[in-house]
Amino acid sequence: MITSKANAWFKRVHNAVREHTDEIVIEGPKAVADAVAAGWKPIPIPAFAPALLKSITDTKTSQGVIGLFERPRWTAAQVFSNQRLAVALDGVQDPGNVGTIVRLAAAFDAAGVIVLPGCADPFGPKAIRASAGAILSVPIVSMSVEELLRSGRPLFVADAKGSTSDLPTGVLILGNEGQGVSPALRERSRAIAIETSGRVESLNVAAAAAILLWRSFV
Repeated sequence: MITSKANAWFKRVHNAVREHTDEIVIEGPKAVADAVAAGWKPIPIPAFAPALLKSITDTKTSQGVIGLFERPRWTAAQVFSNQRLAVALDGVQDPGNVGTIVRLAAAFDAAGVIVLPGCADPFGPKAIRASAGAILSVPIVSMSVEELLRSGRPLFVADAKGSTSDLPTGVLILGNEGQGVSPALRERSRAIAIETSGRVESLNVAAAAAILLWRSFV
């Protein structure tokens, strides 16, 4: 049993929790079991002493089980392999929103999630939890703005000044709540909006994603 933070295994798992560059950590017995059932292969690791495990986990109350996995790698070709709507996130910095949108992408059968620069990592612990398991099955690919523009897919941006009647096809781009979608993308995209009562200035990005994805799905 590992009891020291100086241990190489502790450092490796700790780095996966904090950096999640090449390896990621999934917490909880059900989440780990779901990942294995989905075909993910865990990396065998020694048991950690309870106090040491608690210092690693991101949740307030650890369930005593973590799984170490290689970070999944998807390609743009896999996301664009069919005609279903894909979701692109432009500067969405809150990991809870990113994970929720991954969950919505699964719920409404989106082709995948494209992560543009400035976004929170979908494979960070908070985003993984917010995805409620959807992270296991939704293709996720990082892409530059230039690569997305060169994809040849129709681009639609969520914008309060856009059309409320159009349905997005190709790629639905969602920006952060403060600055919205970057000008380079807005200039090359068709703006679509959600009709509301006008009593609030804007919707949370995940709420907007839910409405727009549902409209496209039905």
